[in-house]
Amino acid sequence: MAKQVSIIVRPATLAAEYLSVSDAMEQVLDMVGALESFEASDEVQRRIIWRLTEAHTNSPPFTVVATAFPKDPQLSVAIEAERVSDLYGKGISLLLRGETPKGLERKAVSHLRHALERNLNGVGFTDVKIENEVAFSITPMAARLGLSALERLDPQKPIIDLRRSEFGSAECQVIGLTRYYNSPALVVQERLSGNRVVCVLSPALAAQIGPEHQWSEAWEDKHLRVSGELIYGADGALKRINASGYEEVIWPTVSLHDLREMDILQGRTVQEHLDEFWGEELG
Repeated sequence: MAKQVSIIVRPATLAAEYLSVSDAMEQVLDMVGALESFEASDEVQRRIIWRLTEAHTNSPPFTVVATAFPKDPQLSVAIEAERVSDLYGKGISLLLRGETPKGLERKAVSHLRHALERNLNGVGFTDVKIENEVAFSITPMAARLGLSALERLDPQKPIIDLRRSEFGSAECQVIGLTRYYNSPALVVQERLSGNRVVCVLSPALAAQIGPEHQWSEAWEDKHLRVSGELIYGADGALKRINASGYEEVIWPTVSLHDLREMDILQGRTVQEHLDEFWGEELG
C-alpha cells in the first residue's frame, strides 16, 4: 500500500469557529512543502509526487490525505517514501521539542517557519499522521519552541550552498533494493552519517553484480566500499552515489584472547611508543 500522510488543521479555540480558507490551504501547502523538501530541496531530484487522495471538512477540522506516487509510473518509491516520511516525522518532532534537526534544508526551514507562525495566529492545532499513527502535533507551545529552534539557525546569515559532486568512495551497508528512474539501485546506510542513500548502479556494475532477482539474497546487509560519483545536497550531506565500482568490506572476527596477546608496545613505555609513533624521538 502506498505511504499516506494526513494533515489535520484546527482553528484556535479563542478565534473564529471556522478556519479561514487561506489559513487552512496555506497550512496544508506549507506542511506538504516541508515534506517534499525532506526528500530533496531541488524538485528535479525528487522521485515522489504527493497526490491529494482525500480532503474533507468535518468542521471545524480540515483534513487532507497525501499519498506517495512515483513521478515515473514504472518505478516503485515505497522505500524512498518510507525514508522521507520517517525523516519528516522524526525531524519535526525534534523541532517541536526545541531542538534543531540535522541537515534541515533551506526550503524546509521556510515552509516550517510559515506553518509554525500561522499556528500562533489563526490556526490553533495541526496534527500530522503517517499511516494513521500520529507523528506529531503542533500546539501553540510546540510552535513557539519550534520557532525558537529555527531562530538558532540564524536565517539572516547567508546560507552556504554545499551542493557538489566529487569522485571518491563511501563505506556503507546495503539495506534494500530499488530503482532510480530506469537504473537499478541499492538503498544503503552510509557508515559515517548513518543516513540512507540511494546508490545507483552503472549498467556495467549491474551486469557484474548479476541478475537483479538474486540481489536480495546476495547483497542485503552486506558491507561495501562503493566508488564513483558522490553527490552532496545543499546541507553538505551525501544524497546519492552513482556507483561504478565496489569492494566488499569484510570484518574479521578477533577474539578477546588474541587482542590481549598482541604486544603493541614491544617492551617500550606508553610515552616511548607515542614518541616513536609521532616521530618525536627522531626530532
